[in-house]
Amino acid sequence: MLAWSLTQCTDWPVRGAWRTPDVSAPGAAPILVVGNTGDPATPYAGARKMAQELGPGVGVQLTYKGEGHGAYDSGDACVRRTVNDYLLRGKVPASGKVCG
Repeated sequence: MLAWSLTQCTDWPVRGAWRTPDVSAPGAAPILVVGNTGDPATPYAGARKMAQELGPGVGVQLTYKGEGHGAYDSGDACVRRTVNDYLLRGKVPASGKVCG
């Protein structure tokens, strides 16, 4: 089914117009971005890029070295604790922290 869907647009006569919006947030409170190295749906590189694009002191990256889509419900206690501390207690982890 997927291959069929992809071939339907092969000779599409209209050129795409994708633009990546500016996501920088100078002066914003730290924003936690969680990236999963084994996520089949959202590549890890995207999380890394988002944290960088948010800007220095704003984008805070947490890496989960694991498989599957999503890190919070992966069963990893480090991820769960780090995200809970951020959301419930306002505790910002060091950018680059790794779990898993």
